[in-house]
Amino acid sequence: MSHGLVRVVEASCCEEYVLCFEAAQFFVRRVTERGDHEETARGPYARAAAVWAELARRHVCRSRQAAS
Repeated sequence: MSHGLVRVVEASCCEEYVLCFEAAQFFVRRVTERGDHEETARGPYARAAAVWAELARRHVCRSRQAAS
């Protein structure tokens, strides 16, 4: 649910995951296979940053995967 202007704080290399800021809250967003936006960890920076760090640690770049 959108509450205002969404600002990108950081994005993964292929933009699969995006750390965002909106209406004084941070969250991680991704685009689903259907093209919808899905978000998680909405709240204070520490919560969203912890989720972001875990996703970034496990992330496999789609463009590198396709080239293999």
